[in-house]
Amino acid sequence: MNTNPPTDIKSLFAQRPIHDRGSRAFTLTELLVVLASTQPGNIKAFQCLNNMRQLAQAWTLYAEDNHDRLAINSDPRVGGGWSYPDPGGGPSWITGVLDWTTQQANTNTSYLTKDKYSLLGNYLGRSTNVFACPAENFISPAQRALGWSARCRSVAMNAAVGDGYKYGEPGNPFGWTSWYVAKKSTDFHSPGPSSVWVFTDEHPDSIDDCLMYTANYATTSIIELPGSQHEGAGGVTFADGHSEIHKWHGTVARQPVKFMVRQLIACPITDPDMLWLAQHTPQN
Repeated sequence: MNTNPPTDIKSLFAQRPIHDRGSRAFTLTELLVVLASTQPGNIKAFQCLNNMRQLAQAWTLYAEDNHDRLAINSDPRVGGGWSYPDPGGGPSWITGVLDWTTQQANTNTSYLTKDKYSLLGNYLGRSTNVFACPAENFISPAQRALGWSARCRSVAMNAAVGDGYKYGEPGNPFGWTSWYVAKKSTDFHSPGPSSVWVFTDEHPDSIDDCLMYTANYATTSIIELPGSQHEGAGGVTFADGHSEIHKWHGTVARQPVKFMVRQLIACPITDPDMLWLAQHTPQN
């Protein structure tokens, strides 16, 4: 049961004194979701949930400080790259493209925290740990040979949340059909803020840029998948600020890691996880 009442994105942060803006407590739902059993994996799940909570807080505070305008969420391989030419613009919330090679973006934390590349780094106290779930530490054989223990990031933002360059925009022949994009906190209409996912851990084979593209309608194919590193579950944050370790129930989201870049994946139109993602992606 969700103990978080539907709220506008300004949520409880805006209602509290300024000195309390960095100390929101966990909700009962957030705690119970990782304390419901005594499995050792719950320690990592709790750490993941705490990371998601901090990302949600930083994202919310950024909107509050910028007239409810959501942090830019721009695809670095489209248009002008990580910098978006918008009146209130600058860089995306983060930048960098991950893969299974030994290229520097896989470990470059500057892309996550420095103001030149990241809108949220300052709101996160320049912390790099919040961007990587401790249970999603997959590395390729080539990366392991260099002594790497993990890539710098496992999290991505909903491509339909935040202004910026996206696949499928006019003039971009990349095949992704654009749909409604929420650019301000008042743009969450259907569904409301408590039901729109904003951040999630992404599957290690499909994570690349800072966005995760999902349809807001039933589909028979998908390119990017959510993470399922917590025994078939993964961390998810919503636009009202609450987070959860969400259990995936179908077969599509729970693909094994193959250390290869995923292409188009066929899925049943009734797949429960793809339907869940669609139902929790913004619509006009």
